[in-house]
Amino acid sequence: MKIIVARTAGVCMGVKRAIEMAQKAAAGEGRKVYTYGPLIHNPQELERLRGEGIEPLPEGPLPPRATVVIRAHGVTPEVQERLASAAQTLVDATCPKVASIQEQIREYTRQGYSVVIAGDPDHPEVEGLVGCAGGAAFVVRSPEEIDALPGLGRVLLVSQTTQDEEKYRAIRKKLVERFPEAEALDTICSSTRKRQAEVRRMVGEVDAIVVIGGKNSANTRRLYEISREAGARAYY
Repeated sequence: MKIIVARTAGVCMGVKRAIEMAQKAAAGEGRKVYTYGPLIHNPQELERLRGEGIEPLPEGPLPPRATVVIRAHGVTPEVQERLASAAQTLVDATCPKVASIQEQIREYTRQGYSVVIAGDPDHPEVEGLVGCAGGAAFVVRSPEEIDALPGLGRVLLVSQTTQDEEKYRAIRKKLVERFPEAEALDTICSSTRKRQAEVRRMVGEVDAIVVIGGKNSANTRRLYEISREAGARAYY
């Protein structure tokens, strides 16, 4: 049996950066460091990080003198403010790409735009983006959901960074048909785009595709779905 490892396999820049920032904080503090939510959606890596004194923040009040790391997905402005006031040290490891989208949403919201986000409503990145619009944002998962939007004035469309690029194109096309003056930003992460393109290319070159990752990972779940939709024998 021949095994081909995808050239783009591995964690993205944002996650790698967040892990390194958490490790640096743990080494510098010499004690336990907490992350706001799982730092990465990979149970084996989380277990390894736990051995380095890095673990998700438990439910309830912050432990005394806590060092807290905001993971790559980012958080809402309200959560960031709460953590900043409660933690002794707050390390913001929000992915620069996500932070850029957050700032664009703030700017367009200040200009009176309504914000539409293509993504998974329960995903932490999307929750953070909605928060940056003051909670007044609409989340759609498919082109069909565009029809359910109310009448809007000026509209901004952005995407969760890990969305399926082909699906986002279809959502953008449908949105512009309904709101011709809408502005649509290209906010899918380049790492996501490369991985999805490689999976689509590999489908015709292999007998099966194995996607390795946490079942709660939007990235790996999307790669598995793309493999299946392209007709591959896929294993998650």
